Parts: sequence; C-alpha cells; structure tokens
Amino acid sequence: MLSHLSIRNVALIDNLTIEFCDGFNVLTGETGTGKSIIVDAIGLILGERADRELIQSGKDYAQVEGLFYLKRPEKVAPILEQYGVPIEDDGTLLLMRQLSRSGRNICRINGQMVTLSVLKEVGQHLVDIHGQHQHQSLLNVEYHIEILDRLGGDVIALLKQQVGQLYSQWKAVRREMEELINLERDGERMKDLLSYQINEIEAANLKVGEDVELVNERSLLQNAEKIMSVVQEAYDVLYRGSTTGTAVFDQLASVRDRFAQIAQFNEVFARISHDIENIYYQLEDIIDRIRNYRDSFDYDPDRLNEIESRLSLIHSLKRKYGPTIEEILALKEKLQQQLLTIESSQEKLEQLRLQERKIYGKLVEACIELSRKRRELAEVFEQQLVCQLKELGMEKTRFKVEISSPDLGSFAEGRLEASASNYITSQGFDRVEFLISPNPGEPLKPLAKIISGGEMSRVMLAFKTVLAEKDDIPTLIFDEIDTGISGRIASVVAEKINELSRSHQVICITHLPQIAVMADKHYRIEKKVCDGRTVTHVHLLDDQERQIEIAKLIGGTEVSQIGLEHAQELIDTARKIKQAVN
Repeated sequence: MLSHLSIRNVALIDNLTIEFCDGFNVLTGETGTGKSIIVDAIGLILGERADRELIQSGKDYAQVEGLFYLKRPEKVAPILEQYGVPIEDDGTLLLMRQLSRSGRNICRINGQMVTLSVLKEVGQHLVDIHGQHQHQSLLNVEYHIEILDRLGGDVIALLKQQVGQLYSQWKAVRREMEELINLERDGERMKDLLSYQINEIEAANLKVGEDVELVNERSLLQNAEKIMSVVQEAYDVLYRGSTTGTAVFDQLASVRDRFAQIAQFNEVFARISHDIENIYYQLEDIIDRIRNYRDSFDYDPDRLNEIESRLSLIHSLKRKYGPTIEEILALKEKLQQQLLTIESSQEKLEQLRLQERKIYGKLVEACIELSRKRRELAEVFEQQLVCQLKELGMEKTRFKVEISSPDLGSFAEGRLEASASNYITSQGFDRVEFLISPNPGEPLKPLAKIISGGEMSRVMLAFKTVLAEKDDIPTLIFDEIDTGISGRIASVVAEKINELSRSHQVICITHLPQIAVMADKHYRIEKKVCDGRTVTHVHLLDDQERQIEIAKLIGGTEVSQIGLEHAQELIDTARKIKQAVN
C-alpha cells in the first residue's frame, strides 16, 4: 500500500504530505483545486514521463516521495536485488523522484540512486492508475496474456511452467545445432588450422615454469666470468689465503682454540666460545659449497645458444597463443576439443536433430493443452466481465478475449523451423488481446482505442472486480471514475470499489456523493491564497466535515439543512453496506 505521499514544489503544491489508509481513500474538491496534480505526482514516482511545467513557478525543482508498505515483498524483491537496492526488514519501500528545470531526473529507491527505467520497472508492480492517465497496464496488449493466465490460477501456472521449461530446452538444443552447422560450413578450413596450431604447440614440448628456469640459466652463463671471479676470490680469502694474509678459516680456527682455553673462567667467555664454534662450522659449510660450485661450473657457449633459441621459440608461441606457458597448454586442450567437435559434428548434429524433434513434440503438445485451457478460461472471463459491465451501466457492451494461434498443421515436422520461430515463445504459441464494443452497432476494437475516460474507468473497474484476488498490483487509483454516470449506477460503482478495497488499496478522485460516502478516509482538496500566492491544500475530514462535504457534492456550494440530512442518510446507508460486506 501507498502509506505516505510527500509532494514539494509541484504546480500549486508547496509542501504537502498525505497519509493514506490501506482500504478505500477518496479525494474530493471543486474543479481546478489540484486533484489531478496529486495523481500526476504519483505518476512521477512510478516513472511516468514528466513535464517541466509541473515545477512550481519560481522554484528550481519539484520532488515527490512515496512510502510503500509491501505485504508481499517477493514481487519486487528480485528486481531490487538485480539492481543492488537494499530491502528494509519492515517491508517499507521509499520511492523518490526529483525533477529539475534542466530536465534532469534524480531517482532513488530506499535511498539508493537508480535510473528512471528502474523506477518505472518497480512502480508498475505497485500502482495502477485508471482514468485520464496513461499508467494503465490493461492497455498494454503484451500484458493481456498475463491477465488471462493469472485468472487461471495454479492450473495455468503449472502448464506455463512446463511450457517454459520445454521451451528453454528446445532453444538450447537449437543454439547448439546452429553452432555445429556454422562449424560444418567452414569445417575443413578450421580443421587444417586447428591441426596446425595443436601440432605447433605439441612440437615445442613445453613444460610449466620452463621459461623462468631458462632465463635464470641464461643470466648465469652470460655473467660466467664475473661469477667465477667472485667465487674464486671468495674461496681464496676464506680458505686458501693469499699474499695479503692468512685464510679467514684458519684465523677463525685460531680464535676458536684460544677462546676454548679461557671459556672455563667466565660465563661470557663460554658463550662467546660456543658462538665462535657455530660460526666456524657454518663457515666450513659455506666453503664446501663454494668449492663444489667452482668445481662443477661448466661454461658452455653452445648451451647459451641453445637457451636463446629455446626462449625465442617460447616467446613466439606466447605471441600467438597466450602470455604464459600455462595458458598456451590450456589453449591446446581447447583447440583439441574444438577439432574433436568438428570431426564428430555430423554425428552430433544428427543426435541433436533427433533430440530437438523429441523436445519440440512435447513442447507443441504442452502449448496445445495450454491454449485449450486458455480458451476455456476466456469464455468464463468474457461472461464474468460482461456481467460486471452490465451492473456498471454498460448493458450493451460486448467483450471478447481474442486468442490467435497458428494453424496446428504448420507444426508438422517438415515445416518445423519456419513455424516454430514465428509462433512459439516461453508462454506458448497464443497471442491474446482484449476487444470491446461499448455501443450497439460498433465493431469490436482493442481496449486502447475505446471511448471516454469514464467508460474506460468502468471497464477497468470491471476487470479489477473479476480479477480481484488474482491481481497482484496492490494499489489502484481511479481518477474521476464517475464521468458520465449517476443515480443507481453511481451506487453500483461505489459498492464495486468498496468490494475491491477489501483486497486492494484504492485511491479514488470523485465528484459523486454515492462514491465518496463509501470511503474509509475522505480528503478534501482546496485552493487557498497564502502570501499573495494560490496553493493547494489537502485536508483529512472528520465526521462533521465529511457530512458537509457530502452535502456540497449533493447540492453545490450552498449547504442546507435538508442537504445535511440527505448527506447523513447516505453516510449511514454506506456504513450499513460496508458492515454487511465485511
């Protein structure tokens, strides 16, 4: 439900907040007071197109916020999750839109900035506006099949699920077939290329980490003279000694022996003696390693040439097939798989064709059953809707659920591709459109092309009444639904809306007292002059104020005692009707 609506700097509205109830809300007021502005404001947070003329004169921006309480958040949760919008634990959803004179829109959902298209995607699951406005889901032909299917409940839902699963399987097989057909088209050329690439990689006999080892070895060979000079000098200094003095190893041995002689006299000397002993053995180990490296080092110019040649080959393969040896080897496996696929493509293609025919047959059968159920459902729906329209004063109205399906003969195996691509979708092969003729002698026409706003609103009300428990859009707004009706029909419309408000939140703008008296909350919209400016105010009426407002709706601006009595009589009658229904 729409709990709170906050409007700022929109047309005649400075700063206004309306708190709606979850039942039947009515807004009344004289023509020109700004009732349509409120509906336009709601349209803004639902992602409707905005006119900069809505921005109040002298202001830089207009802003609308709507706070919704979601009884079934799972309907919009996947959309919000897709765009990373957080969902509040208490089920609240705050939609905000700010419109600037530059034409820029700032849209937020629960404080997170989103695009206008996301705002509209979420909004279409929250509110349906009927009347002189365009936020009317029933005018969207693509939505008609969803409406009909929702009326069918679990039976249709299960059939659609089956069709959807088979359709997904069928499309997946067809995509795989298309890939194989494309492979076959250039198969021989691809086979030669793949074979060449695989052989080139295999001939190199690559090993993971080989390039790093070769670079290290090359570095040693390129610097062999310097390395051996350092190694020999170190060996001489540490072990052999030189003309400049005794070897470090011999000097350390002497120091070790002398400290061993005094270690018994002091703990400090003992520790030093122990540490020198450790250093002596460590140095001995180092000298052994230096000697071994010196004796085993073999500088071979031919080996350096081999390394350069090998690294050049590896570099060439990296340029062609990948930046690392690991990726080159992984690519080789992928190429081998592609080659195997091409070599076995004809056999695989035949298997896929058999698989496709099998799935396609099941899919067509499921589509036929779904279509049959829809046609049965359509007959019931037509009767129910015509009945509702008669009660709403449209006795001569004809209504038709037109279901267009292909000639089933076109689904024969020999004409598979042509027929399937044209008709079958994840929802079956039916095309559904609602047609109506509100007046005798007129042909049936699409809903979007019919008549006046008043007739349209009553048609929408009839739809919503039939679909009451199946319709998952929680808030319905009827803008001046009373156009062209009065008397008994007005009372019927009022009772229909009241019945509808038991499963939906209803916000209704009306001029009819018969409708206004059925409301759970009644708001009066009026214009006032403040500081030389005309502004729109909305006031929630108490019982006495409501009686006066109903009397004005009955007899005009002058309120008489008879008018007040008549108003109270209507209010009392409405209360009894509501109590009986509840």
